[in-house]
Amino acid sequence: MTTTTETTALRSVHYRAAGLALGITVVGLGIALMVRAHLGVAPGDVLNTGGSERFGIGVGTMGWLNAGVMAVIALLLRRPPQWGTLIGAVIVGQMVNWYLQLIAEPTSLWARVVMLLAGLLILYPAIAIGVASNLGTGPIELVMLGLHDKGMGMQAARWLIEGLMLLAGIALGGDFGVVTIVFVLITGPVLARLIPPAARHMGTVHLTMGGTTA
Repeated sequence: MTTTTETTALRSVHYRAAGLALGITVVGLGIALMVRAHLGVAPGDVLNTGGSERFGIGVGTMGWLNAGVMAVIALLLRRPPQWGTLIGAVIVGQMVNWYLQLIAEPTSLWARVVMLLAGLLILYPAIAIGVASNLGTGPIELVMLGLHDKGMGMQAARWLIEGLMLLAGIALGGDFGVVTIVFVLITGPVLARLIPPAARHMGTVHLTMGGTTA
């Protein structure tokens, strides 16, 4: 696997922790906006909304259960969760529940579209920043990186993970729409392009070296 020397010096823990905190907060908002738009959500959130309805729990709470399963898979792939991963998963779930209480469901189609696009536009950079901090990479991203370490392309790894979550979410009756398919198709390529420059900015090279930095 190739390495890169195009990195800055490793940013301080405080700098990366601030980036992680920002990423976690914005990810929660992005997910809530997509859920409220009701035009289709990310595959993981199809699973979360389906589980929420089926088991009578909050969407964010179902997200915690989903994150726990992903964390175990990541551990098996030798991408162990970090302290920030565990804290972040809990906080993201709580943030989603909180934002859903604050955000009113739009009544017009154009408002739903604007809400959905806003959610997407803030979600991807937030994920990239969280991964690049190397302090609290999300459980799904850890699985993606674990598969990447095994030789699978990052795009293909993301497609595999989200495809499986989508099927499980549909089986549970999750909030599924055409936008969900679009999300599946574009997430892998978008993150494959956003994460490396974010990692270079943070001075973390774990994405290309297959290991972790301090």
